[in-house]
Amino acid sequence: MTFPWRRQPSAGGDPPVHTARNAMIAGLLLVAAFVFGAQMFSPRWTTTIEMDRYVRAGPRLGTGELERDLLAAHPPGSDVGPLFARLSRLGFSCGGTVDPARGAECRFRARRDDNRVVDAAVEVRHDGLRVQAITVRMGFMQL
Repeated sequence: MTFPWRRQPSAGGDPPVHTARNAMIAGLLLVAAFVFGAQMFSPRWTTTIEMDRYVRAGPRLGTGELERDLLAAHPPGSDVGPLFARLSRLGFSCGGTVDPARGAECRFRARRDDNRVVDAAVEVRHDGLRVQAITVRMGFMQL
């Protein structure tokens, strides 16, 4: 018994047709692509945000660590622009117009795996160009 994919060339010299083998290979590649795509978009494969380490530390420790890191990187008297850029990279959204008299409040909200929402706020006091003070608040809300 000869299988279709093991046929010998015909008398005219044409190479054998490997339709069944090619269909199996294409099917396997399609299944592999589907499995890889499903794994890639699962929550465990997505990238972690920088704010994740502060959220995992909890509201008390995370607040202290975030405030310490922000003040170390942007001490009072430094430019306010890089601070807002860093907060944006962390996932905070800051108000559109920033009034130096009131300061700026940037907020971060994210849902965690345990049906809780983390709510963090960074209040930045500045004079329009320079940082004067940074205050961080963080808490969790149950859904």
